[in-house]
Amino acid sequence: MNSPLRDAVDGATICAISTAPGAGGIAVIRVSGDHALTLGSKVFSKSLAEVTDRSVAFGKFTNASSDALDEGLALVMRGPKSYTGEDTIEFNIHGSPFIQQEVMRALIEAGCRQAGPGEFTQRAFLNGRLDLTQAEAVADLIAAEHAGAHRLALDQLRGGFAKEINALREALIGFAGLLELELDFAEEDVEFADRDRFDALLVDLLGRVGRLADSFATGNALKEGIPVAIVGAPNRGKSTLLNALLDDDRAIVSDIPGTTRDTVEDACTIQGLRFRFIDTAGLRATQDVVEAEGIRRALDKAASASTVLLMLDAFTDTPQDAVAQLNDLDLPANSHVVVVWNKCDLATPAQAEWGHPVVHMSAAQGQGVDELKELLTAKYQTNDQGHQLVVTNLRHFEALTAARGALQAVREGLASNIPSDLVAVDARQALHHLGEITGAVHADDILGHIFSHFCIGK
Repeated sequence: MNSPLRDAVDGATICAISTAPGAGGIAVIRVSGDHALTLGSKVFSKSLAEVTDRSVAFGKFTNASSDALDEGLALVMRGPKSYTGEDTIEFNIHGSPFIQQEVMRALIEAGCRQAGPGEFTQRAFLNGRLDLTQAEAVADLIAAEHAGAHRLALDQLRGGFAKEINALREALIGFAGLLELELDFAEEDVEFADRDRFDALLVDLLGRVGRLADSFATGNALKEGIPVAIVGAPNRGKSTLLNALLDDDRAIVSDIPGTTRDTVEDACTIQGLRFRFIDTAGLRATQDVVEAEGIRRALDKAASASTVLLMLDAFTDTPQDAVAQLNDLDLPANSHVVVVWNKCDLATPAQAEWGHPVVHMSAAQGQGVDELKELLTAKYQTNDQGHQLVVTNLRHFEALTAARGALQAVREGLASNIPSDLVAVDARQALHHLGEITGAVHADDILGHIFSHFCIGK
C-alpha cells in the first residue's frame, strides 16, 4: 500500500507517553519503529536486542550524559506481531511528570521522533494489523463513557463490521468482473453476467447495505447518548420528571405556566445506556415572542429525538387532549412515543387505545419513574443486545449511503438495458465506496483527518 502518507512514516522510530497526563504510580512510554530496539537500548541499561520477544527486562534509565533518570521495566514486542506491526518497546517507569519528560528527552536525543496523534494506530493500519474500521474503533473505545458505547466499539474492534463490508464487496466483485469482461468482447455482443442472477444479487446487496445505513440513527444515539424529549402542555410535570430521572434539581419547577422557555438538557446512564433527557417549553398558543420561540424549539427537539415522552395530567387531561397534542407534534411515522400520565396519585386517567406504550406515574412522588426507566432501556437494549451490526460512524454512514445510490443506479441501468460500460462505472463506484469504509481504498487526507483525532501515544 504505497502512498505519500506511508512514505512519510517509514523509517522513523517514534516515541510517546501512552498513559494519561499527570502524576501516577507508573507511566508507559511506547517506542515503535525499525530501530526501536537499538535506540531504546541507548537509554536503558540492558541491550533490548538480547531480550526475548514478549519478555520483560528490569533495568535503569539514563540520558546521553549517563545521568540516572529512573529504574523500571522494558517490555519487548518484535514485529510483525506487535500492535503496530513493527518492533515495539513499552517502558514502564515511575509516574512523575518530570521523569516522564526526561525519559522522553533522552529517547529523542537518542534518535527517536515524538509521535503524532494516533500515529501508532496509523502504523497498525498501514502495516495491515488493523483495517480502518478497527482503527476507528480504537478511538471510540478510548472515548467510551458508558457501557453501550463500550460494547459498540468493542464489537467493531473485533472486526464484525469489516467482515460484513468485505463480504458485500466480494459478492459484488464477481459480477462487476463479468461486466468488465463483456467490455473486452463488446464487438461480439455477448453477455457473461446473467441479468436475472445479477438483479437478485443487487436486491440482496441493497437490502444489506440499506439495513446498515438505516442503523446509523440508532447507533449514533447509542454512542453519543439517546435523545429523549419530554413534551406536553404547561404544568404537566415535565421539569419534575426531568429532575426525577436525573435524581437532581436540574430544572426549575413552578406552578406558574411557561416557566420553561428554552430546552434544558442533561444526561445520565441507566443500565449501561446513556440517555440525554430534554425538558422543553410547554406547548400552547401564545403571543409571547420568547415563549413562542421556546415552543418552536420544543417541536424541533421532539421531531429529532429517538424517544418522545408525551406528558399528560391525569387530573385535567382527557384522551382527546392527548390525541390532539400528538397530532400537533407532527412526528415522523416511525417515532417512538411513550404516553406518560402524570399526577396519578391525584386522579385516575381515562382508559384509551393509544398504539403507544403508556406509563402511569407521579413524578413529584417518584412513583412510576423506575417503570419508565425499564421501558426505555428495554427499547434500546433490544436493538443492541442482539449484537446486530450497528453503524455509529458518520463517515461509514455517508459511504454506505453513496454505495446504496450506486447499487440502485446499477440495478436501474440493467433494467433499462443501458450499455454495460455505463453500468460498470456505477458498479465500480459502489465497490469504491464500500472499500472506503475499511480502507481498502483511501485518500491520504481522509486518513490524516481520522488519525488527527486520536490521542498522542495511541
